[in-house]
Amino acid sequence: MASVVFTEPAEYDLLDIEYYIFVDLCNPQAAQRIADGILDAAEKLSEYPTGHPLVDDELLRGVGLRMTRFDNYNIFYYYDMQNDVVYIIRVLYNKVDWQSFFKDKWS
Repeated sequence: MASVVFTEPAEYDLLDIEYYIFVDLCNPQAAQRIADGILDAAEKLSEYPTGHPLVDDELLRGVGLRMTRFDNYNIFYYYDMQNDVVYIIRVLYNKVDWQSFFKDKWS
C-alpha cells in the first residue's frame, strides 16, 4: 500500500478551503465534511494509486499528473512508483482553469 503525502501547497489549499467555508460561508459543518472528504479521497489513493487516469493535457500528462475528485474539488496528485508514494500536489475548486494554473506555475 502506497504512502500518501500532502505537499505544502496542497496543505495550504486544504486549510484555505476549510477556512473559506467555515468563516466566509459561515458553515462549520460543511467545512468539516469537505475537509474530511478530501482527506478520505486522498487516503484511498494509497490502495490503488494508478486507478485514475493521467490528466487530459499533453504537457501535464507528461509529468505524470493525475486527478481525482471530491465534491466540488479536484485533487491533483503524482504517483512515485519507485518509492510507492502518492504526492498530493494541489486541491483546487473545480471551476479553476487548472490547465492554465499548472502551466503558469511550471513554465
